[in-house]
Amino acid sequence: MLAGLTQLALEMARTCQARAAAALAAGDLDRAGKAEARFSSLFLGIRRVIALKARLRRQQEASAATPAPDEAAMLSELIELALELARGFQALGVTADDIDRAADAEIRFSGLFLGIRRAIALQARLRQQREEDRRKAEQRRKDRQDEKDDRRHAVAQGVARAIAAVPDAETQERLTVDLWDRLTEDERIDVDLADTALPIGVLIASLCRSLGLPPGGTPPAGGPGAGGPENGGVPGADRAGSGPKGQAFGPASHRASSNARARG
Repeated sequence: MLAGLTQLALEMARTCQARAAAALAAGDLDRAGKAEARFSSLFLGIRRVIALKARLRRQQEASAATPAPDEAAMLSELIELALELARGFQALGVTADDIDRAADAEIRFSGLFLGIRRAIALQARLRQQREEDRRKAEQRRKDRQDEKDDRRHAVAQGVARAIAAVPDAETQERLTVDLWDRLTEDERIDVDLADTALPIGVLIASLCRSLGLPPGGTPPAGGPGAGGPENGGVPGADRAGSGPKGQAFGPASHRASSNARARG
């Protein structure tokens, strides 16, 4: 509703501005002043609507204070229209040989000048809010990624404890490589890691079952750093998922050692 009304107001503002400009060109200060008054009223109303919509977007956390492209263009157009009228009234006031006509022209000019300043201030405020919201959105994204990486780390450690209980070293190595592949490449696991409502223990048990292990792994009691080799984990598994998705630190060494034995 607001968008439609604002567009109607803009069309009326264009008409009023054109009438005021024509009256100025004809030297008719009275008609120009009446048309300018209607233009300035519409100019004020449109600025207020744009500011209101920006506040509503911030409250809804939807693209924050970033003005829609048509709103940004609308503000710029209104500033240009007001500037044209301000120049006309200024020229009329400077050349008027009657003090009353000069005063009337100055009043109209000052009103337009005020409207232009406020519109420019609104543009600057919206840009500042947009930058603040961009930074906040980036921080939220980083926090979510960090939390997901911590969960990936904890799951890796929990499953590694179950792998460490396997007596055969080659089987341990194969299972560890498989674990890394799943944690860094399986999209379904990635979705589950992002779901903070899903307990770590459930993820560990699910991965253990998929690897053919008894679901006995549990999250390390001391947090992500407590499940290294000295606590029953598999070497390299304590860093699983600690970097961005898709990066691996340990599997390459496991594969390399497997390939070396195969060549030997």
